[in-house]
Amino acid sequence: MYSCPGCGSMMTFDIQGQQLKCGRCDRTESIAEADAREARYAGSSFSVDLLTCPTCGAAIRTMNTASAAFCSYCGASVMLQQQTDEMEAPSTIAPFRITREACFEKYRQMLKRSLCVDHRLKKDVRPESFRGIYVPYHIYSGMVTGDASLEGHMTRGNDTYYYNTVVSLNHQYDDILHDASLEMPDTLSERISRVPADAFRPFSPAYISGFYADIPDTQPDAYLSFAKATAVRTGLKEVIDDLDDGCSYSTGEAEKKLTKLAHARHTGETLVPVWFMSIRSGRRVLYAIQNGVTGEMAADVPLDIPRFALVTLLAAVPLFFLFNAFLTLRPEMVMVLAMLLAVLAQLVVNGRRKALKDREAADQASEALQDTEEMRLQLRRRKQLERSAKGSGLSGALQSIGGIGGAALTAAAMYGLSRVDDIRIFHLLALGLTAVMFFLVPAFRKDKTRAPFGSIAALLAMIAGCVILILNPFRSADLPVYLVSFLCMAAVIWESVDLLLLHNRECSNPLPQFESHQGGEDHA
Repeated sequence: MYSCPGCGSMMTFDIQGQQLKCGRCDRTESIAEADAREARYAGSSFSVDLLTCPTCGAAIRTMNTASAAFCSYCGASVMLQQQTDEMEAPSTIAPFRITREACFEKYRQMLKRSLCVDHRLKKDVRPESFRGIYVPYHIYSGMVTGDASLEGHMTRGNDTYYYNTVVSLNHQYDDILHDASLEMPDTLSERISRVPADAFRPFSPAYISGFYADIPDTQPDAYLSFAKATAVRTGLKEVIDDLDDGCSYSTGEAEKKLTKLAHARHTGETLVPVWFMSIRSGRRVLYAIQNGVTGEMAADVPLDIPRFALVTLLAAVPLFFLFNAFLTLRPEMVMVLAMLLAVLAQLVVNGRRKALKDREAADQASEALQDTEEMRLQLRRRKQLERSAKGSGLSGALQSIGGIGGAALTAAAMYGLSRVDDIRIFHLLALGLTAVMFFLVPAFRKDKTRAPFGSIAALLAMIAGCVILILNPFRSADLPVYLVSFLCMAAVIWESVDLLLLHNRECSNPLPQFESHQGGEDHA
């Protein structure tokens, strides 16, 4: 513990001043002065308090701070079990630069961008909900030397030209980082792991005074393949950038070849600061995490379903009157449009369900990560996250353009259908959409996934609609057609709710269970 030389109280690291500060008399002291006074030397181990959650088994270390009354990882409101432990000093540390208040303000601004965000996040999350934690990282040096062939293409007008370019790499990178804590969720930490080289300092316990530190619990050798692949990928990017020839290159085969020629070694350990927040959501937990140096933030942001339904209803009412004023809404047209919406809803739900299944499979694989194919899977996932981060600046504009274009196409299609006089066209459209829906329903596909009730209801309503349109058992009465349309729209609403539930599940995490703890949600 660092005690104040003036009043004897605890001194903790002050982010704004980048020095130690007494919480009682406001006396300040530089890191070097405090280490000299306390006779602390670089590389020496030191005593800390080890806090262990009795619910999930997560463990963090701390010094100069009170025992935590809640667990950062599972969100349980319990007093963590405390005992004295010895902490081995890492070689370097990146001190906090972002304050807790600045972190909370960025999180609050993030929530403002969504009208339908889960109200609990705005109501229950406060500045003190964010806990400052230093996450351990392995440091690697990676080198790649060799030649590889890149396949590229360039489009000019209506013509596409293909190229085969041989490139040579002789690159070395000395500060490749990988999260060394199994307790920190990789899907979040990987999105904020970039730290500039000038942010690191020689380690001193003073930097973690008043904060928490995760325990490194992975073997450095497990991530040598990751370091090799990162060196190859970074080297190829630099070479392609230097070419600057306007071509788009495919690097998959080159990466495979060069990774076999690359070398990597573990060079040390470091600590990276993050602001970490968790909140329980039923049998799952929501996380928000911010890089304490750069301010990059990643967060689970589920939607409030009742509020989303209200906003959608308010938007649908004026659209209904608008279409009714300018279009001739025939019963057959209404039915076909309802069928089309049901098909589109099923496509989106199937896509979200597959994404959720892939994510859960990746999370399970990361728990037993080894220096094998699983490492390469994690690397590909990290590359996808980096590409998403690079394109985030344009994503809002592209989504707006896509939404406007989709609305324009929908309006044009409705206008075109309203002018169709041949009833047989509606027959063909209804049969085609019903056939597509049949193959989209999960219960009738090869994976034998249990179908949600909304899918079955939509399919049955569409089959009934085809029978009514083609066989005409009710002698062209409008009421049965409108009834089928209503059932299709009810199924669409059902599927939309299912989609929102899938989204909220994807925006949350299973309750963590470390070591021998077996409580919480089953991963099966």
